[in-house]
Order: sequence, then C-alpha cells, then structure tokens
Amino acid sequence: MGWVTVYIRGKSGFKPEVQDNLDSSGFRFMPGFANERGVALYWIDESDELRAFKKAIGSKTVFKYRLRFFTSIEEFVETRHNVKPEHMEFS
Repeated sequence: MGWVTVYIRGKSGFKPEVQDNLDSSGFRFMPGFANERGVALYWIDESDELRAFKKAIGSKTVFKYRLRFFTSIEEFVETRHNVKPEHMEFS
C-alpha cells in the first residue's frame, strides 16, 4: 500500500473542522505536519480518489473555508506564488 500526499490551503481556522470531519467519516488517512501557516497536510491511500477525500471532509466545510487541494508540492508552491491580491486594480 502506498500513500499520496494531499496539501490543503484555506481560510484561517479550517484545520480543526477538517480533522473532526475526517475522524468521524471513517476515511483512512494519516495527518501530517506542514511548517507553514494556513496549510494542512494529509496522506491518503493511493487507491482512494481525491474526490472521496473531499466528500469525507464535507462540502459545507470545503465551501465555508474555500479549501483548495493539491497533490504535488509543485502545484502547491506554484499557486502560492501566483495569487493576486484582492485589492489590486487593473486598468
């Protein structure tokens, strides 16, 4: 059995609710530690789909915290550096 790393980024305060939802869902996962604020790290079984992981977290939580999921560190880092400030105006 292999594991796939999933990085989650969202609005502040999402981690406890995500953890509670996963704990009560019965979905198999291992929590990890991300040394960055606003990021949660989990490992899921490689035979499970990301969609099933999101369902275990729950749609209300996903939308409430605007959660974004990444399965590679490259994706995660790239989006982190390409985020545009919301207050930026374009002419």
